[in-house]
Amino acid sequence: MRRSSFLIIVCGLGLLGIGLLLGGESAPAQAQGAEEAEYVGSDECSSCHRPISRAHAETNHALALQDVSRSRDKDLILGDFDKGEAARTVQFPGEDAPRPFTADDIEYAIGAGRYAQRYLVEIDRNEYAVLPAEWDVAAQEWRSVKLAENWPDPAYDWGTRCAGCHTTGLDVERVRWDDDGVQCEACHGPASLHVEAARDAGRNPTEEELQQIHAAIVLSPDAQICGKCHSQGSDADNVHAYSTTYHPGGVLLADGAFSLVAGDDPAYWWSTGHGHRNNMQYNEWLSSKHARSLETLKASDAAQDECLQCHSGDYAFIERLRASAEAGDREGPPPDLPTLESAQFAVTCTVCHSPHTATEAESQVVGDAYSLCTSCHQNTALIAPLHHPVMEMFEGQQLIDGVPAMPSAHFSQEDGPRCVACHMPDLPIEGIPLASHTWRPALPGAGDDGPPDVCSGCHEDLSTADLQSLVEDTQAAIRARLSLAWTRVGGLATPEPGSDEAALYDQLVTALTFVQNDGSQGVHNYAYANALLSETSRLLTRLSVPGARLEPTEGPAPTATPASPQVLVVAGETVLHTGVRPMTLIVLGAIGLILLVAALVLFRPVRRPTTDQETDA
Repeated sequence: MRRSSFLIIVCGLGLLGIGLLLGGESAPAQAQGAEEAEYVGSDECSSCHRPISRAHAETNHALALQDVSRSRDKDLILGDFDKGEAARTVQFPGEDAPRPFTADDIEYAIGAGRYAQRYLVEIDRNEYAVLPAEWDVAAQEWRSVKLAENWPDPAYDWGTRCAGCHTTGLDVERVRWDDDGVQCEACHGPASLHVEAARDAGRNPTEEELQQIHAAIVLSPDAQICGKCHSQGSDADNVHAYSTTYHPGGVLLADGAFSLVAGDDPAYWWSTGHGHRNNMQYNEWLSSKHARSLETLKASDAAQDECLQCHSGDYAFIERLRASAEAGDREGPPPDLPTLESAQFAVTCTVCHSPHTATEAESQVVGDAYSLCTSCHQNTALIAPLHHPVMEMFEGQQLIDGVPAMPSAHFSQEDGPRCVACHMPDLPIEGIPLASHTWRPALPGAGDDGPPDVCSGCHEDLSTADLQSLVEDTQAAIRARLSLAWTRVGGLATPEPGSDEAALYDQLVTALTFVQNDGSQGVHNYAYANALLSETSRLLTRLSVPGARLEPTEGPAPTATPASPQVLVVAGETVLHTGVRPMTLIVLGAIGLILLVAALVLFRPVRRPTTDQETDA
């Protein structure tokens, strides 16, 4: 698989860890007060929250900008200056001739170097520009950064293009900042009122004082906090590439403020709806069903508070705060779990990511990727029947009598592809492999207008056209069989409760619902979906009693989509997908069966030994 750990949901991160110690109410809110809060700096935060500050100091967020102006800090520069003279050659303002820049020219390193590291040079007093070459950490070579025809150019300007997302407490006008990197207040907001409330309360705060302390800082799983930097857009002034007005707890996309790039702009999007520029996690997330999960839940008549476990980021956030309180790491009573009325956020970044996880955790994911995905994408007893049985289908867990467990080929393969391999593929973004956050697989049929597909990397024996036909024909065949089966179920007599027919009927509906609600239309596990639908045909035959009272059965009937005839090999099986309408197939099949039976009766052949070849045929 692409990798064994996730990167499910979401994007750049920024806010859970300090909340584990500071606390928060059941509905996290922006800091309130008559006076406006000011930045105090991360050193002030660490004086009370030392363990979490130490953990955060090692993350890529904290290392988003590193001061290397002093000679003792030059070892933070990862680039090898014995290489890449051509890529490093620039014409410095005020100098007579172009020359390769060196470590002595560099004032700041941009990024911890997970993929690449860029550098800042001071081209005028307190005026910085990004140098036009970066160090590719994986390839161990210098690579040109061409943002404009010439350097320096406004496209390389630190203050308008980069500073808002690589510093904390930025003064936009003066381009001065309180902290290098993404520190505490970048995600929790200015902390002066919080610090004052804590000092006034002293060592033994009352419950009321604790509530005031908690309310004076932003604790929230709001994706907008991450989206301020993990997005592509422009400020209202059309100069800054980041929002100059947003603070945690506010509205990022407020009218007349920051706006995202258009969803159909080919400079930022592939035709498939996958972003092909860096820092587009928020743009992609907004286009996903994760971003609408809470809205979808609240629109359902079957919604209940327990559903928030999967449909809302509030639940996971508050659950972690409660666990921290139980462990004695958070003062005050544990916050209440959210309700349908109080929940504010969908499946947001912090459901899958923690901003304070050590850098050893890939993409700062809170757990094993497969477990994280399947914690929600599996059947649940809250809503019956078979709400989202994706895990059960992928693993081929036995569901009904007559059809044994049948794991998919991908699941059976050791270290085989799991959820993120197809739904969050690493796509080449500006020379860097970055996980997509649309959760839509990049299929082979996109052509030159799409990203590299998720199938060809492993299935090298098939062309992209064959792979796309396999997907389309598999799904068309499953849709057609489901449509026909639901239609026949609607014509069945209602079985007597407790009868053998009722048991068969339950198995029939269970199998059809399982295949349908998996949602992949056979792609997650074609062999199992095929076996279940074949069993439903047998059950329908047993339950079809001529002359019985007919009552329509509730249940959706998917619309069949014809596909062109195609013979393909799937996991060693030859499968015929055909565009002939299902009823035509049934009629032709019935005629063929009658003719076959007649032939067997009238022309009984003499039995003779068969060859191995004939047996296989």
